[in-house]
Amino acid sequence: MPSNENIRHLLKNSMGITTCIWYKNGLFMSLLDKGNRWGPPFSLSDTSTGDFSALLETNDVISTCYVDYSGRLLYINSCEEKKEPKVLLESRIEGYSPYNVRLAESEGSVHAFYIISHNRKQLLTYQKIDGPESMMPEVLGVIIRDGQSYTVSTDDVNIHLFFLTDVQGINLLVHRKLYGGKASKPITTPFPYSASLRLQSVISDDGLLYILASPDDGQDVSVIYRFDPVLNKFSKGLEVYNSSSGQGSDSLILINNNPYVVRSLKSSLILSRISRDIKGIADEARIDLVGRDILLKCRYQSNYKKDRAFKCDLTPMLFGNGLHFPFNLKTLMTQKNENETIDSKAFNERIQELEGRIEFLENTIREILRP
Repeated sequence: MPSNENIRHLLKNSMGITTCIWYKNGLFMSLLDKGNRWGPPFSLSDTSTGDFSALLETNDVISTCYVDYSGRLLYINSCEEKKEPKVLLESRIEGYSPYNVRLAESEGSVHAFYIISHNRKQLLTYQKIDGPESMMPEVLGVIIRDGQSYTVSTDDVNIHLFFLTDVQGINLLVHRKLYGGKASKPITTPFPYSASLRLQSVISDDGLLYILASPDDGQDVSVIYRFDPVLNKFSKGLEVYNSSSGQGSDSLILINNNPYVVRSLKSSLILSRISRDIKGIADEARIDLVGRDILLKCRYQSNYKKDRAFKCDLTPMLFGNGLHFPFNLKTLMTQKNENETIDSKAFNERIQELEGRIEFLENTIREILRP
């Protein structure tokens, strides 16, 4: 079962126009008008399954990638007139079609990620979409058998992948970076939790990445990590919620570079602000839901200037009479970071560590070049 099933993709372009792409017996798109009302649905594909991904590119072009009923991986440009979709992958073996599709953009190109089952293994696969000819699929890792999830984050230059694997029976959280079409060596950390947890990730303005592993139903522990791409190092995992927190699904958001984990319950939300060093929960609040608005899990992408301080992987959104966040975004954006002094100290320590590494490299080069 794809981990992105029943997730709506909300895309807000640089002009503030919001588009929603969702699946319901086909793939549909709709626009939010100035009166905060949804326009009529427009059909993108009647052959799509619920396994799809949408991407808002930096130039406001919307792309969509999905698996059809024949098990093919197809790609379309949602902003153009309806054309024949581009076939990225076509499996000739029944039961071996790609699943868990994700799209990402870097270096001006679109990249597709998906999982393929082969020889009783789940292969995390990558494919660059560039012009009429796409590159051949490339396997980037093996996902642990009872885990279905991976996550992708990008800073428009580098793509960061996180997934779960196992080596000799030990579960590991893995990071790989894609740059210039090449993948870095894997960086791992022990993962002493259930491999069935779903992964989410968000990248901050200073390049630090936050990774959340959470259950779909709230019946297990939710844990958050931080990854430093300069030092190639994971932080120790911090447990945010457990089964006693209430049954619901979790979302990872970033506001002013402060990570939050949101647990969506039936009639309320638990909003937990995590310290940036991932050493504790800085603040926690409960928000009661009122009215008839429908709370849905969404992937929200925005090029709008007012959303620059907000980033997310998944976030709860209220559908009903229009669309809005269930929490007060303006209030959260005005909160000061209690760890500014600590962050400044840690930043200076990172600079000193990098200076030390540069000095070491310079000395090594001198020794190599010495006659």
